[in-house]
Amino acid sequence: FATEVVAEVPAVASGAGVSEVVVSSGGSSATSSFQLITPGVTVSCTAGCVTSLAGGSEATLVVVGFPSGSMYSVKVGDNAAQISTMQFSAAGDSLTVVLPGYAPASSAAEHKVWATVTSLVGDASVSAAAQLTYREPPKVVSAVFDSTGMLVSISFDQDTNGGGAPSCLSYFLPTDLAAFGASPKCVWASARALTVTLSHGATVVPGSQVAIILDTVSSLDGASGVGTGTTFTVLAPDVKQAPTILLTGPNGIGACDSARLTVEGTVGRDATYAWSCFDNSAVDAIVRTQTGSSVSVPGSAIPIGAPVTVSATATTFLGALSAPSTIRVAAKSVPPPVVAMTLDPEPYKRSTGISAFASAQLSACAPPGATLQISFSWVVSAGELPLPAPQAVAVASGSSLYIPPGTLQGGQKYHIRCLVVDGAGTTSSVERVIRVSSAPLVVSLLGGDRLAFRGSTGVTLDASLSYDPDQCGEAAAKEGSCQSTGIVYAWECALSSGGLCRSGTGDRAVASFATLGVISVDPSRLSLEGESFVEMKVSARKGERVSTAVARISLADQLVEEVLVSLQSYSATRVSFVGSAASGGYAWSISGV
Repeated sequence: FATEVVAEVPAVASGAGVSEVVVSSGGSSATSSFQLITPGVTVSCTAGCVTSLAGGSEATLVVVGFPSGSMYSVKVGDNAAQISTMQFSAAGDSLTVVLPGYAPASSAAEHKVWATVTSLVGDASVSAAAQLTYREPPKVVSAVFDSTGMLVSISFDQDTNGGGAPSCLSYFLPTDLAAFGASPKCVWASARALTVTLSHGATVVPGSQVAIILDTVSSLDGASGVGTGTTFTVLAPDVKQAPTILLTGPNGIGACDSARLTVEGTVGRDATYAWSCFDNSAVDAIVRTQTGSSVSVPGSAIPIGAPVTVSATATTFLGALSAPSTIRVAAKSVPPPVVAMTLDPEPYKRSTGISAFASAQLSACAPPGATLQISFSWVVSAGELPLPAPQAVAVASGSSLYIPPGTLQGGQKYHIRCLVVDGAGTTSSVERVIRVSSAPLVVSLLGGDRLAFRGSTGVTLDASLSYDPDQCGEAAAKEGSCQSTGIVYAWECALSSGGLCRSGTGDRAVASFATLGVISVDPSRLSLEGESFVEMKVSARKGERVSTAVARISLADQLVEEVLVSLQSYSATRVSFVGSAASGGYAWSISGV
């Protein structure tokens, strides 16, 4: 809650400048300052109003209402400022002032300081003041891992001049940069945040201290001057992404074999693993002491006919714990081949093929004839359970499987099973369930940026060729035959000066548009006075997926011909565009490359 205190200001001696009000209550106090001015006398800063703590730059102060022929003195805070030039006119006197340095009592991104101008002619109490800004160089306020531990975000206390993807050596010495790995990438995510993506060999962990060089980093306007080197401590994120793991290995072995069980998944570096077996104390004693990503369980420890359940969890270097993954292993009197499956690493996408490989190792105690030819057969089923071959998405034979692009649907799970039969007719299988990631929606806004008359009654925007790659794929989109369903559109209009477009009549409500793939914008009905352009953003949504595209409409004060440019086709070596205009007579140019 807040308490408002109204107090009558007592008489203050002339020329006192800034006075301070102190409010006390219950042993606590708060202060506020105010500036005494002379009624009818003003001063304003028109140039150079922001400077660094060192000062030395020039500011222009325009004073109005002072006695004719005045001479002036200027103080900035408690320090006198040198007046280098003065220009007198009926509209007001212009003072060019060399700003003194400023030593703040405490650190902050910027400090508001009063510049007080006093007349040296006549009544010395005639004064007025304007606020100047002293800006400190940017400082690191935090460095935090993202939830996956693959990226460190370094935040600053103000907007900086940083941008793009510069070399990390601009900010770190090689010895310090090595903590982020062999080839980290630095990107300014915003004017206040530098992100460092870790690479192979990274050693940085929560609590690590890293030195950063800031001799190229200044405030966004450059007024602060560049910073100096400092050291920051990398912190763990508030929310940690738990790893997803899968425990793989044979489900059946002979008493003279060993089952090698391996944890697969996106666990990351420096992970630790915990193993257990709740239904066999002998196996539990073997695996519980292990902390690596794989263990071996001897078949002699598993009673014939009494399968054991082995469980594993993984903990990332950030401390995020996975859900347990389990596997059942049985020892058989007639030992089957020991089968293993290797899959391409995640993520799996509709647009890329997936390869799987199976290997079979015959048991050391296999029966006679087992060493004859081994056969492999594959069945890929939609869902998490195996289906008969006639209902499968794909079937194959041989020790490898290739699923071509476009076979699987994005956002769906699939069961992959490999059945192995040895020469003696003994069978064994290995199974995996994968999830195919949903691809982002592709938003196609035909025509691109354009120029339009601000009094026009209709500018057509067409996003109807946007598509869902999970539904029809890139090839169909190139051919124009992709007919994605279920995409919902939303449009938003933003002004060049900031804020949203509003109606030019009536209640000046925020402009709204039809939720269609093709709309017509009527600039004549919008409030666009003083605006140089508007930006139309379309959002395409399907379920939880949202993608956007933006087209800028530059506003002309006279009629213009509409010219549209659209992407026609593209390949690895060639990109084709098509232009359309009523008059023809085209001239092309490319910028930004």
